[in-house]
Amino acid sequence: MNKPVTILTGFLGAGKTTFLNHLLKENKEKKYAIIENEFGEQGIDNELVVHPDETIVELNNGCLCCTLNDNLYDILNDLFERRDEFDELIIEATGVADPTGLAQPFLSHPLIKEHFPLTAIICLIDAELIEQHIEETEEALNQIIFSDVLLINKIDLVSEHQVSSLEDRLRTLNPLADIVKGNKEGFPQIEYRQNSEKLQEILQLGEQVVDTGEQLSFPVQKPHSHHHHKHTEEINSQTYTFDQPFDYKRLYQQLFVYLTFQSKDLYRMKGLIWIENEAQQYIFQSVGKRLDVQTKRPWLATEPKKSVIVFIGKQLKREGLERLLQQCLSDGKQVNQQTIN
Repeated sequence: MNKPVTILTGFLGAGKTTFLNHLLKENKEKKYAIIENEFGEQGIDNELVVHPDETIVELNNGCLCCTLNDNLYDILNDLFERRDEFDELIIEATGVADPTGLAQPFLSHPLIKEHFPLTAIICLIDAELIEQHIEETEEALNQIIFSDVLLINKIDLVSEHQVSSLEDRLRTLNPLADIVKGNKEGFPQIEYRQNSEKLQEILQLGEQVVDTGEQLSFPVQKPHSHHHHKHTEEINSQTYTFDQPFDYKRLYQQLFVYLTFQSKDLYRMKGLIWIENEAQQYIFQSVGKRLDVQTKRPWLATEPKKSVIVFIGKQLKREGLERLLQQCLSDGKQVNQQTIN
C-alpha cells in the first residue's frame, strides 16, 4: 500500500508548524510520519522536537517524526520498513528551502514515486510580510512558484483589500495553484489530492533525471546526480543557550524595543525561555515587528531548566544580540553561543 506525501513549505514565520499541528488535531484517526527539516541546529517547537541522535521517534499521538539532516533517501528507506505504522507522510521544509529539492526524489525515482506518491506541495504565505520576503529573497518566490496550493495565512492581520491584492499577485506568479485563506483560529479544508496532474505540471520545470540504476526494490540508493540548493548566502541564524533564568519584564522590553527599531533584517525569532520564579515554560517569538509570548507546559522535575533562543535573518550581528540578551538574564550569567552560517 502506498503512502501519500505532502510537502509543507513557506518562508520563515509563515505558520507551517501551526498548520501542521492543526492537521494532526483535525485528523486524529490518521497516523502520520513527519519529517522535520530545520534550519539551524535546534528545533524548539516542543510538540515536534527531535533529538539529532535518533532517526525516527514516536510522538505522543502515535505519529512518527524524524529530522532531515542530510539524506532523504535514508529516511525513506527507514519509513518503508515501517510503512505499516503510518497512513501518510508530511515533510515540513525549512523556511529558506527551495521545495524542488525535497520534491525531486518523489518525481524522478520510480520506486519512490510508486510507494510514496507526492500529492501536494502546500505553501504557507504570511499575508502581512510576504511582499517584503518576495522583494528581498529568491527563496520566498521559489516557494510560491513551485507549489500547487497557496494558503494565505494570518488574514486577520491585514485588510480585505490587501488580501484581494495579494490573491491577484499570487495568481500572476503561479496561475496553476489553488489559493485558499485562513489563520490560526481556523484553517480551510484543503482538497488537494485531486490536483496531482497540476502538481506535475507545476514542477516539471524543476524536474531532473537521476540515475537510479536497475533498482527494483527498497532500499533505494542515493542517486549519482541530484538536486542541490544553496539558500541565500546572506541569511544566517544565531542560536543562544542559557542555563540561568531570564527576568521577564527586562527580556520583553528589550526584545520589543529591538523589534520596533532595529529588526529590518530579522525574519524570525523564537525562544523556549526559562523565566525566573515561574513554573511554566515560556515561548517568545516574533514575525516582523510583532512579539508574541505564550506559556507552555510546566517544567518537569526530571529535566534541566534552560533557555534556547534562535534568530534567523540577513547578516545578523552576533555581538549585538549577545549583549541584548545578557542584559536580560536575572543574574548576568554568561551565554553559551552557537553561530550557524
